[in-house]
Amino acid sequence: MSECNVDEYNICGVLVHAHNNQVEQVKELLEQQDGVEVHAVTDNGRLVVTVEHDRRKTVGDRIMGFYEVPGVLSAAMIYQFSDNDLDVEELENNNAKPKNIKPSEIETSKERMSA
Repeated sequence: MSECNVDEYNICGVLVHAHNNQVEQVKELLEQQDGVEVHAVTDNGRLVVTVEHDRRKTVGDRIMGFYEVPGVLSAAMIYQFSDNDLDVEELENNNAKPKNIKPSEIETSKERMSA
């Protein structure tokens, strides 16, 4: 089993939908959780939330736990980033440069995609 990298950074954007009469309660309960921040609340009971932690599993478990919060109707992850997704060494060596693509190659790719 591989060892967890504690320096890994994980963040997810989540849209939470709450009962209209329980929005403030949901907001307070979410913000009490470690790594959870509510950034915006709409008039119709939607909350824009981020979840941050150094382990992906913890982030996922925390999001799934939103369903246990009284008043939460749904929680949908809309964004996920992990610094583990980046190959920093490759970027530093400039191996991630964009390739020069000729216009004729683009047309060929489009034709393949439509086939």
